[in-house]
Amino acid sequence: MNMTRSVLAVALALPSGVAMAVDRDDVELELAQAATAIQAAERDDAMRYAPRDLDEAHAAFDVARRAADSREWVDAALYAERAKVNGDLASARSRQQRAEAAAAQIQRSVDALRAEHGDAP
Repeated sequence: MNMTRSVLAVALALPSGVAMAVDRDDVELELAQAATAIQAAERDDAMRYAPRDLDEAHAAFDVARRAADSREWVDAALYAERAKVNGDLASARSRQQRAEAAAAQIQRSVDALRAEHGDAP
């Protein structure tokens, strides 16, 4: 029981120690990574395939920038990380949707070819 309390105390103390270590340079890096993830999502056509995730990425990025402008480094880093994750998720969902559409198109083509040659599907 004592060991469990010790582990719990350390686990609870870590986030606050890490949060205090965030500075302007860390936030600028997080913001750059978030911006890159959002741009990648836009290139992956996330506005069409994953608009909600892309909107959430943009919203979190805006909050992160405002927090950085206010020198609220911890909040800025957290929201920038959220923006990056949502941007990455939007990219992944967009790529998945496009891959599924391509696979369905290929399957339709295969089925059409089989029908032309009298093969059973």
